[in-house]
Amino acid sequence: MDIKVIEKIAHRMRDSIKAIPREQLPFPMSSFPIGACGDASLLLGAYLVDCGYHNFLYISGERGTYTDNSWTSHAWVAKGELVIDITADQFADAPASVIVASPSAWHQQFEIESSSPSDFRVWSGMGIDHLRVMYAKLEPFLFPVT
Repeated sequence: MDIKVIEKIAHRMRDSIKAIPREQLPFPMSSFPIGACGDASLLLGAYLVDCGYHNFLYISGERGTYTDNSWTSHAWVAKGELVIDITADQFADAPASVIVASPSAWHQQFEIESSSPSDFRVWSGMGIDHLRVMYAKLEPFLFPVT
C-alpha cells in the first residue's frame, strides 16, 4: 500500500468536505471538523473503496474520564496499524489536521470501543441516508482521482 497515495486520498476527502458550503452540510457535519469525525470517517471509508483500497475499519475510541470532565470520543479509519484521520484538528493536542501514520502514537491514547467496516454503503439503519446524499455532493470534487 502506497502511503503517499493514501495521504493524497485523505487530504482530497478533507478538502472536498471543506469545499461544500456549510449550509449545505448535513447537521452532524455542520461544524466540520468538530463533531464530524464519525461521518467524515465513513465518507473516507467509501472513498478508499472507490479508489481500490479495501478492508479498512471504522474505529471508535474514547479517552479521559467523566469525573474530571476530560472524557471525549473520536473516530477514524484504520487497517492494521495504519491510521487515517481527517478530523484530528478538532482536538487541541492533535499533531496535525490530517494524520496518516503507522502506527499513530496520538491515537494510541484512545481506548477502542468498537470497529466496523468503514464504507457506510455496507451499513443499514438510521443515519445512513444523509451520508449517501453527502457523498453524492462530494463526488464532483473527488473524481476523477488524479
